[in-house]
Amino acid sequence: MKKRVTIFFTVVAVLSIAFLIAGCSGQTAVPFEPTSLVDYHDGYWVATMDAPGSPFPVTAINDMHVDSETNRITVYAQTRMLGRVITPAQVGPGECTESNGQTVCFHPDAVYLNGSGQELMEADGNGSWWVKHSWILGGEGYDNCEARPAETYDNCFWVEGDLMEDGLTMKIGGELNGAENFNTRMPVLKEDKVTYLITRFGPTNMDPDAGEIDLTPTVHFVLESECREEASAFDNVTRSCPTLTNE
Repeated sequence: MKKRVTIFFTVVAVLSIAFLIAGCSGQTAVPFEPTSLVDYHDGYWVATMDAPGSPFPVTAINDMHVDSETNRITVYAQTRMLGRVITPAQVGPGECTESNGQTVCFHPDAVYLNGSGQELMEADGNGSWWVKHSWILGGEGYDNCEARPAETYDNCFWVEGDLMEDGLTMKIGGELNGAENFNTRMPVLKEDKVTYLITRFGPTNMDPDAGEIDLTPTVHFVLESECREEASAFDNVTRSCPTLTNE
C-alpha cells in the first residue's frame, strides 16, 4: 500500500501543473484577439492522464494569463482526482491535513482564488487554493516549489522564463542540486484547434546506484493539454480558446 501511495504522489508531482474543473459559467467568452505569438499561451488548459497504481485518472489544469504589455505570465494550477483537489492541499498557511494516508501541508506557492480578481491568503469558503507560478519573460523569475502534495517543501529553487528564438516557445527553469531543470511550454498551432504542450527536462541520472552521474538534460515527461472555455478562478472571466483564425 505504501508503495502505491508513493507512486500516486510521484505521478501528481510529474503532472506538477495542476487544477480545478469548473462548470460552465453561462457568460459570453471574451474573444481571442492576439497581438503576438505569446498570446497563444493564454487560456484555460486541461489534461487528463492515467495515474499508475490508481484506477482513476488525474485531471491537471493550467489557468494561464498573459499580460502583453509587461510580458508577465501567470499560471494558476491544480490537480484533481474524482473532483477532489489533490494539489495544492486545501489548507491555509501553517496548516496540514491527511490525504491518502499521508500528511500534506500548505503549499508555499499557494494562493486562494474566489473569482474576485484578487489573490487571497485566507479562505473565505467561496473558492479554493491554487498553486501560483508567475514570471516576466526575460526578466523577473520566481521561487519554484514543485506542485505536489507534501508535508514539507525542501526542493524549491529559483527559476526564470525566457522566450525562445521561435517567438512562441517559453523555457522556464534554473539549477537544482547542481543540475539544470526546466520546462518548455509551447502552444501547438493546429488548423482545427490549438493545444498546449509542456515538456519537462532534467538530468539524465542523479543516482550513483543507477550508474554514472549524467547531468545532461533529458526529457522526463510530456504533457499535452486542450483548451476549455471555463471561467477563471482568478477573476471569473471566461476567455475564448486560442485559434489560428479569429472568427
